[in-house]
Amino acid sequence: MKWLLAGVMMVLALPSMAKEGDTFRPYVSYTRYYDSNLFRLTEGETTFVVQDGTIVPITLDSASDQYGILGIGLDVDWKFERQQIVASLSKTRVDYSKYSSLNYDGEDYRGIWNWRVGNRWSGQLGASQSVSQTSFSDFQSLLAVSNLVTRDRQFVSAEWELHPRWRIGGGGALSTSDNSSLQQRTQDYEDSSGYVYASYLTPKGSKLRGEIRRTDAEYPNRQLVSTSLIDNSYSQSEYNFLGDWTVTAGKLLTHLKLGLVDRQFDNFSTRDYSELTGRLSADYYPTGKTALTLAVYREPAPVEEVNSSFLVNTGANLNAAWLLSDKITARASASYVQGSYELILPGQVQRVDDTASASLSLSYTPVPMATIDVGLQAGDRDSTYSAFDYAFHSFFVGVRADF
Repeated sequence: MKWLLAGVMMVLALPSMAKEGDTFRPYVSYTRYYDSNLFRLTEGETTFVVQDGTIVPITLDSASDQYGILGIGLDVDWKFERQQIVASLSKTRVDYSKYSSLNYDGEDYRGIWNWRVGNRWSGQLGASQSVSQTSFSDFQSLLAVSNLVTRDRQFVSAEWELHPRWRIGGGGALSTSDNSSLQQRTQDYEDSSGYVYASYLTPKGSKLRGEIRRTDAEYPNRQLVSTSLIDNSYSQSEYNFLGDWTVTAGKLLTHLKLGLVDRQFDNFSTRDYSELTGRLSADYYPTGKTALTLAVYREPAPVEEVNSSFLVNTGANLNAAWLLSDKITARASASYVQGSYELILPGQVQRVDDTASASLSLSYTPVPMATIDVGLQAGDRDSTYSAFDYAFHSFFVGVRADF
């Protein structure tokens, strides 16, 4: 998979293939971070890390660190006739100042072919692969190690315009997620999914869509143990309605998604789960220099723990951007989410996490090819399981050059 994506990217980057109007944009970036609680510890909690061959205890007082992220990459937006190739390749190096045993190399490869045949058929064919470090906020081990997660995905879709206002389509995807450390191998995951839909464009420009999705998933490294009812596979069906509306002459765009998620476990039907989900969001552009985005939602989350059959996040987030001048942009965000883990074992306390975060940043573009970013962030989580509580604040300064 990795060599295939890299080969495609190298072929796309050949200057001899580029035509006028093509976009091949390499870049380099470096960002320096300070994090007050890198391991997301709570008061009185201790974790351990191997440093220079020695096991070192880490408490909240010693959990801060600085680290730098060096990145290089290439973005491609290549159009030829009625076809379009959108691709990106990036490599990153993360170096910690204090806890250097956590240093790692990350990568991200993505390629999408937006294809069109005739006047009525269109779709996508694509693949992606990424390697990144697991967040320590849910690392379920006393020994903190650099657990790298490799995520692979291949997907295909097709749409037929049967009428100027009606379209039908469908698609499918294969996904895998593999963890490098033994402690996290139970989180390895793979799934295959497919969907079909019908959409309608109203005379006033609104878009309405109904879709059905099916997913078959498996945790290949979870063993079946009847005493704990830990399952390793499930099937999930989703029935969704989606709508997009434009209000007030393009200044307000609204998006709605409502659905029913039904999850059936292959080995323990007592874990079966059915949940109503939804998301309502709005993009507001009061002036040409200001943008606001608000979203409220209740939806399943992709992260689970072994003892839970389902995780539902209910929350809201607000993002704002102001163009202060031609060269300076300010951004702010705030979010709150309540994560509810559905438990199935008698006598267990249900885990519920309340997480709040906020950020503020400035971007300065002294010349078109360069951007300087500075910002700060703070977060707090309060859980019914006190071991998962944490609070942190962080700062960053970064620079990026596009060529």
